[in-house]
Amino acid sequence: MIPSMSPTSPSPAPIVLPVVEIAAEVRPLDPVVVHVRCAPNYGHSLRIWQSTFLLDRDSAHTSSMIGFENISLYPHWMSIPHGRAHQFTLFFEPLPKMVRVFDLSEIIPEPRGWHFPAIRRNQEDVYWLDLPN
Repeated sequence: MIPSMSPTSPSPAPIVLPVVEIAAEVRPLDPVVVHVRCAPNYGHSLRIWQSTFLLDRDSAHTSSMIGFENISLYPHWMSIPHGRAHQFTLFFEPLPKMVRVFDLSEIIPEPRGWHFPAIRRNQEDVYWLDLPN
């Protein structure tokens, strides 16, 4: 008796995908990083509102805050030990290359929102600001 042979189907041809290079304009950009140092007697608690932005002085461009570290988001407050300096970090959407000077503004429906005017742009897009300013 001859063993039965099952027909074999040909192997599919391998799929070759073209190598695609992502253009520099569409690559994710690094965020703008703002470190804020609070003086030892600045206050007993801190918070940041989500409505904190980088505002270009020469155009209508606005970079939104995309993250934060070592500070609470409104409506929550973070306690700061009396007499101790404190530092927190804010992360913002990238600024367009054309931006040279910008403001950091906390736009809130009450008095005393933070405002750091006329921050000169640097190559690293990392900034150190002091409270009170």
